[in-house]
This record gives sequence, C-alpha cells and structure tokens, in this order.
Amino acid sequence: MPHIDKKKKKFVQNEDLVHFKWGGRTQEWEEEADQIMHTLQDQIDDQETELEKKKKIEYAKQKFYW
Repeated sequence: MPHIDKKKKKFVQNEDLVHFKWGGRTQEWEEEADQIMHTLQDQIDDQETELEKKKKIEYAKQKFYW
C-alpha cells in the first residue's frame, strides 16, 4: 500500500460544537442527534479538497450506471 500523507486535523473550539441538552423525550434526542450528525458531516465536507470531491462524484457516477 502506498504511503499517503494525512491532512492535518482542524481543531474545533468547544463553543462551536453542538451539544445535547439534558432531559427531553427520545424523539427530541433523535432529532438532536440527526442535527449533530449533519453539522459534523458539513465540517468534514468543508475540509475536502476539490480533487477529493471530483473523485467522489466520478465514483458515484460509475456506481449509478452499473
């Protein structure tokens, strides 16, 4: 396997993180968890380079047409 340089991770301040609130019903927790997941995915997507995005799009196109 070839050596691949890893990208440096971006440090996120505690104030920028999304936190669960205490209490509530299970449905509210599920909605909060969904929001947190989307927020984290957006942070990951923001760190992607244009080349990585193009590779993912090309891969998805190949999978779609098969």
